[in-house]
Amino acid sequence: MSYTRSIILITMVLLLLQGCSTQKECQQLIESKCVSCHSIQKSCEQLGKSKQYWESTVDHMIRLNVSISDSEKKKLVRCLRNSSKNLRELCE
Repeated sequence: MSYTRSIILITMVLLLLQGCSTQKECQQLIESKCVSCHSIQKSCEQLGKSKQYWESTVDHMIRLNVSISDSEKKKLVRCLRNSSKNLRELCE
């Protein structure tokens, strides 16, 4: 196997592994920040909503005194926006 092919293969494996940890990270964040106050079903009903919708929703939760850091907010919005990957497993 050539050096270039080896690098490409290693890069692909690392990207796949990163995706797995990201999905797990999303699930943990959703469970700790959303499900702590209401059922996961409430989030499941919102599958497919826009980034703006989720930013507004997370901002509203912050105004209700949910403890969410700026980095958690960014991750949470990304996770909820990409709900087809990150929420579907939790919703089943």
